[in-house]
Amino acid sequence: MLKRGLSEKFTAVIDYLRGLRRVAVMLSGGVDSSLLTALAKMALSDVVAVTVKSPLTFNSDIRDACRVAELLGVQHSLVEVNELVDYQVSLNTPLRCYKCKKIRVKAVKEWLLQRGALDFEIVEGVNSDEAPTRPGLRALKEEGVHTPFVDLGVGKQDIRLAAARLGIPTASKPPNSCRATRIEEFTPLSEELLEEVEDLEEELKGLVGDVALRARLSRGCVRIEVPEEVMQRLLEFKLQVQDVVEKRGFKWASLSLKPYTRR
Repeated sequence: MLKRGLSEKFTAVIDYLRGLRRVAVMLSGGVDSSLLTALAKMALSDVVAVTVKSPLTFNSDIRDACRVAELLGVQHSLVEVNELVDYQVSLNTPLRCYKCKKIRVKAVKEWLLQRGALDFEIVEGVNSDEAPTRPGLRALKEEGVHTPFVDLGVGKQDIRLAAARLGIPTASKPPNSCRATRIEEFTPLSEELLEEVEDLEEELKGLVGDVALRARLSRGCVRIEVPEEVMQRLLEFKLQVQDVVEKRGFKWASLSLKPYTRR
């Protein structure tokens, strides 16, 4: 994999990573962390990728992380964590994301300690477009995690273009976030409820395709968010959608008139 075709922004990221000498990339399976892993592989010989596996993690993201690491030839490990042991997470409070990120980073640090690899710097792929809205960014900074895309002002569109040029399979993958983001604040989280989120979304995507679909759970009902161009397609399957949600024990489904806009 060569630097050819990459913009100056990404050669700057490569230089940034070289300055760290050894890195552990928190590889979530999304396009941001996938590209960061590829750039780290270009920059350094000492690179490991670590994916956190937890009740909050989508299985589809773990599969994508494994696929990307194998394609890039990067040493890859899964670190199992259960963030639900923290009451701020299990009670789904406004501090959930912050606490969850702290727990995950500490788990990666412990994993590095057990392998005598404390000289590895942890890097994370959050991009500059999303940084202001990410509660976990404060946790990353507090834990000393490096965020090259934020620090160098690299946004989502540039990341997708670079990932496509490098042939990274997640280049066009719809954006995703953890399972807990689908559940109304202060609704207690359980492993069963979090699994239900993924199963429900997978079944709905079976109707409309692999799109950026969010099934928000609130008070026994499901509010579905999709990009504007997918709304009509979803309505064509309205009876099947209602069957899916009723079969899973929800009262009814609604389609949000506010389209999902993250890219």
